[in-house]
Amino acid sequence: MGGKPIRPRQHIYFCLALLSFFSACSLVDDLDRQRQLQDGMVLLQQGDFDGSLKAFDAVAAIAQERSPADAANYYMGLVYAHPQNPKRDRHKAMGAFSTVVARFPESPWVGQAQIWIGVLSEAEETNQEIERSKQLVEKSRQEAERSRQAAEKSKQEIERTKQIIEKSRQVDIEIEQKRRERVK
Repeated sequence: MGGKPIRPRQHIYFCLALLSFFSACSLVDDLDRQRQLQDGMVLLQQGDFDGSLKAFDAVAAIAQERSPADAANYYMGLVYAHPQNPKRDRHKAMGAFSTVVARFPESPWVGQAQIWIGVLSEAEETNQEIERSKQLVEKSRQEAERSRQAAEKSKQEIERTKQIIEKSRQVDIEIEQKRRERVK
């Protein structure tokens, strides 16, 4: 209580020092996020899809609503859409790209994300059409099998009818022979 009074200039220096400290922390955080994003891209290029997803997810979780969360979500979409990814998931890819479009409308990744959404939507529609075609082919195959079985049944019926007619003819011949024998 007996110390020197704090001068206004000292307040300014203290505030500037705090501002510099927090700016430096923010800069370190930004650099760390960029490094993690780069690590994820390297893992993606190497084909480590799980590792790259973890890296991109970490960046998105830390950055939240700021950059590079937009890039991280975009790259997560690429990982999920990648044709060599054994865990490829078109719906998750579309979700990641949709996140970029919805949460980061000013992002430079929005245009590419919209293109990917369109491509993946068309692929989904094509797959649904293929599935419908497969179902129609299967239905037609079953219908053809039923027709084949019906034709086989008809063929058997015709064969039985021929046998009955032949027996009937034999009986008629026998009757005719007996009648001739009686007449003699």
